[in-house]
Amino acid sequence: MVIVATAISDKGLKRDGNEDQYLIDESLGLYVVCDGMGGHAAGEVAAERAIEFASEHLAKNRDLIQSAGESPDGVFRVLKVVEEAVQQASQGLNQLARSTPDFAGMGTTLTLLVVVENKGVMAHVGDSRLYLLRQAEVHQLSSDHTLANELFLSGDLTRDEANDSRYRHVLTRSIGPHEYVDVDTLLFDLIPGDRLLLCSDGLSNYFGSSSCVAKMMSKPDIIQQPDTLVDFAKQSGGADNITAIVVEVQGDATDHPAADVQKKIDCLKRIFLCEKLSVRRLMHLVAITKIIQCAAGKELVAMESGLPGMYIVLDGRFRVIDEDVIEGELAPGDCFGEASLLTEIGSTASLVAIEPSRVLLVGRREFGKLTRRLPRLGNVVLRNLARRLARRIGELQTRPINLDDTGPL
Repeated sequence: MVIVATAISDKGLKRDGNEDQYLIDESLGLYVVCDGMGGHAAGEVAAERAIEFASEHLAKNRDLIQSAGESPDGVFRVLKVVEEAVQQASQGLNQLARSTPDFAGMGTTLTLLVVVENKGVMAHVGDSRLYLLRQAEVHQLSSDHTLANELFLSGDLTRDEANDSRYRHVLTRSIGPHEYVDVDTLLFDLIPGDRLLLCSDGLSNYFGSSSCVAKMMSKPDIIQQPDTLVDFAKQSGGADNITAIVVEVQGDATDHPAADVQKKIDCLKRIFLCEKLSVRRLMHLVAITKIIQCAAGKELVAMESGLPGMYIVLDGRFRVIDEDVIEGELAPGDCFGEASLLTEIGSTASLVAIEPSRVLLVGRREFGKLTRRLPRLGNVVLRNLARRLARRIGELQTRPINLDDTGPL
């Protein structure tokens, strides 16, 4: 897998200076965009120093980042280091603002991407953005930390009302005002052919729709793409500073371990647990799944064995056997062991592969950590899970009772 990146920053048509800053560090696989704010050039200083603080922390952990592929949880350790880097930036900027009167009140947005192995690791604060273009579809992977977007997420505004709201530029989170800041993180698979765009709101403010973004990100010449994006923002008004980093993942998708990524996403999209999940939220769930391969005749789950989580059939078929009686079959998209996402339970049946098959495992421990770390995502998936289990209980309650099996009264 080869990564190619190019970038540009422009002051736009209405500003005297440029308070945006960006960094490309190919040795770390690091890409950062910051949009500073504050008087007396403090915005420019905030953006510049935030990048400096964050990149220094990542450089100190270079060995950990570069060896991430050597252990199963290596990439998750990188995710933690990336979040620590943003916290370091916020603490450093806050201390600088308190010690220098001219810098009082300064702050910055920060959108950071680290490419490690075949994964992307995002850390994000503010309203700069990260977009992913995959198979001609564009997905916004970051969420704007603005008052208008918070009101939309809480249901107080519609999407159109939020886009037109006077609060759409009022930040609810930024780097610098406080020592600690709540950081959005995301771990996601990368596929050869993916393109990513990190940009300040001086560009994204003019994106009218996802199709508009997809059209511009699909231009064949990646080297010229940032210039094209800046020209677009200027032609649309150029009211703010404009910064864009375009990152392309190159290589042969058929020979790459990430070739199954889209299949996993498509599989999860169709199951009950992921109903009403955006692709951005779905990627959080994809990151904690594990593929298990089963040869024909292999017993995946034994009767009364403990279930580590929920299984989803990705390929192939399984027999469901209860006390040596075949109760049915599971095909691609079917799930088994939903209740084990909530508590330790033993299996009431065994699963045996009819043909060479694969399943996705959503582990209970990983699922619990994810729902606690991301409460909004947790609310959706736990509600979907509750509905599924309630429906199952309802089906059991309406099932005819065989009096011969009820035992003594």
